[in-house]
Amino acid sequence: MSTKRKRSTNASNFKVIRQTIRTLEAESSDTSHLNNIVKLSTYAKDSNPQVAHCAIHALHRVFTGLLMKGDLDRLKLMDASSAKHKVQVWLREHYLEYIQYVTGLLESDEPGLQIPSLNILMSIVKSESEHAKERTKNYHFANEFYGPVVKSLVLNKNLNDHLKREVIDKYINVYDDLRHYFYKNTASVIERLLEQEEPSSSSRSAKKIKLAESSDLSRIAKNALDLVDGIRTMPTEESEIDEFWTSYPTMEGETDNKTLSDDAMLLGEGLLSEEEEEAEDNKQPKKKKKRSPLLQLRVHQRGFTDCWIQVMKLPLTNDMYKHILLSLHKRILPHLTEPRLLMDFLTDSYNVGGAISLLALNGLFTLITQHGL
Repeated sequence: MSTKRKRSTNASNFKVIRQTIRTLEAESSDTSHLNNIVKLSTYAKDSNPQVAHCAIHALHRVFTGLLMKGDLDRLKLMDASSAKHKVQVWLREHYLEYIQYVTGLLESDEPGLQIPSLNILMSIVKSESEHAKERTKNYHFANEFYGPVVKSLVLNKNLNDHLKREVIDKYINVYDDLRHYFYKNTASVIERLLEQEEPSSSSRSAKKIKLAESSDLSRIAKNALDLVDGIRTMPTEESEIDEFWTSYPTMEGETDNKTLSDDAMLLGEGLLSEEEEEAEDNKQPKKKKKRSPLLQLRVHQRGFTDCWIQVMKLPLTNDMYKHILLSLHKRILPHLTEPRLLMDFLTDSYNVGGAISLLALNGLFTLITQHGL
């Protein structure tokens, strides 16, 4: 049983503290009381989960208000010695520290903090995306805030069923942008981990054996597979890409190359090859604007493919191999951009032996007969 937080305040004191937090929050709308943020941050770290819960929500409301007013924006042209610049730098530092702390609560053993923290972080992703679009007039997905959330989930030492259901059922299975970036971020997290952990040996089997010895990677493999396997809303037609947590992606033609947002450049980079981009351009009537990559089925399939291939490189248990192989034909293969990328996984599966080898042979047979490999 996990150790619960020790309570530093009793129930009779909680009502008094809660009223204090509310007062501090209300006063924070006045710039002369911005130091209240420091006091609220202290309460957010209180060992009493009720106090912490109350304070993290209060801080979320305070920071959201500041964000909407532009008080958390990076100031590029302002005099660094000016009072306004110093205040905004101070505010942004505390804002980022708050987000980092709330992200850490995703591993909390207190259910009353873990799921509320996820909802706060997802709300921040939405607010940041919308604020960036309002400021720049370009579509923006705040992956700089969503990426750390995905990373925390994949690496989580306390990824319980409640948290998995919340993130999958409430967010990833509902919104196309969240699903797409979840795939991309998960693939990136695993790829970097494997680069750090893999031995220099050129033998793939030797690498697999070495990776299997890492208890951290074994936990991460379970987390990643549980999360990715829970996603059941992969689109099969572009008309199905129509639900977005942030705003609807704007058309690329509305912005010239000089003013593209960072997110637009991220979406375009590496998603389509030169040949694919040329073919896509040829499909478009000359007078029509090019679609946003986030509205293109092939882009979503590319993210799906990258993520699953990276998951398959992790040290898997026999049960994990079996589960993936049984899901291969109906849930994975139809969405892959390049089925041949499964060859390494199927070879590794075959080498496991027993019933898993038979399942792997079935997969290889499918690749040969249906995909010409």
